[in-house]
Amino acid sequence: MTQTRPSSKSTFIPCNGAVEIGDLLPIVEHPLFQRLRRCRQLGLNDLIFPGAQHTRFEHALGVLARTRFAAQLQHMDSDSTRRLEVFALLHDIGHGPFSHQIEPALQKNHHERGKECISEMAAAIHSCGVSSEDVISMLNGKDPLAFWVSDRNLGTDKLDYLERDAYHIGFAGGPSIETIQRQTIIAPDVGGLALKEKFIEEGKRLQKFYSYLHQHGYLNKTALAAQRMLQRAIQEELLLCDNPAALSEKLWPMTDDELMQWLHRAKSALARRYCTALANRSLYRTCLCIKPDGYGYVENTVDKPIALLEWPRQRLSRLSNALATLPKLRQIEDELATAAGLPPGALLLAAMPYFTKLLPKDLRIANGGDNDYWLFEKDKDHRASLESDYLRTFAVRLTVPEAHRTRLSKSPAPLLEVLEAHTANSGN
Repeated sequence: MTQTRPSSKSTFIPCNGAVEIGDLLPIVEHPLFQRLRRCRQLGLNDLIFPGAQHTRFEHALGVLARTRFAAQLQHMDSDSTRRLEVFALLHDIGHGPFSHQIEPALQKNHHERGKECISEMAAAIHSCGVSSEDVISMLNGKDPLAFWVSDRNLGTDKLDYLERDAYHIGFAGGPSIETIQRQTIIAPDVGGLALKEKFIEEGKRLQKFYSYLHQHGYLNKTALAAQRMLQRAIQEELLLCDNPAALSEKLWPMTDDELMQWLHRAKSALARRYCTALANRSLYRTCLCIKPDGYGYVENTVDKPIALLEWPRQRLSRLSNALATLPKLRQIEDELATAAGLPPGALLLAAMPYFTKLLPKDLRIANGGDNDYWLFEKDKDHRASLESDYLRTFAVRLTVPEAHRTRLSKSPAPLLEVLEAHTANSGN
């Protein structure tokens, strides 16, 4: 397909400046795309970082700008460029309210929802010179061209969100995104992208910055507590309805504010209390923190009512597995609340996934010959450093309202008995 609506119209966003959208207006002006203006990129993290108010809409435009630059650098033909531009705009179209933070509660993921949205937008996509089937193929990872957006190290999606999230959070010291883009090539032997060997240090810096953002931004302990409060609020309300799956379908198209309004009107009194607490920033706080052996020093407990423990990594992995599903997580939370002498829902677990996603993916390095290689295979010290970054961040936190924090931090034994029982019976 070829472009059918030549036009000229720019919009301005942080990190990129002017982004030309005239040829893509049918997509940009579609209600499903405009909805992204009201979905924050980082969910509830603005409760901790006030500047993190940027949206999926802004991010999509940023990915478009980065993708267009990549296409120019690679001298792509006009049809390939246009397909990539449309995919860049629509790669996150399926995100629900508060993005990744509530997906576990809604029985679907944003890729599945994204394919539904793309089908609904077929006419707008077609008027921009691309078929909806082509975009879905890219979303499914079946078109090699999609790597320029979706590659887990060098794709324009990741490059944009690292730069944009850091900007809005207020972090500095990131790598040169433009340099990385200029030195990225296709690695046909592995079906992805590679970085030229001469710029390997910039690639390592990119991965370390990814770890830094997780340590101090995305996995901020207060943000994780707020995220669990929101998830539990949705869980509680879904449990009161006759058809949770049908209700989940109605929640996916909501914006952040619409979901909060729905929770304010919830049947569940507990869900309403969580919602009010989030609105007032009356967040649950850590009373007990469990870190990997050797990493307890990272937790700041000075003048804070926190009981701090260190567990072996294998034991923490078993505990993480025991908390892997939301129904099981809720069950254990309520067992802990009972042990603490609290009502159901008054104690929540803010637990991180154990090495499932947060360690950066291996990076392909191109040396200009036939001996391209994977970074982690050659530089084991770099990989060990990234693992250490994650271990410093990892924790299982028991969180409660401030009023109960001091008492439970001084007498954690009943809570530990519950956790130890589930660790012993997890089957790992």
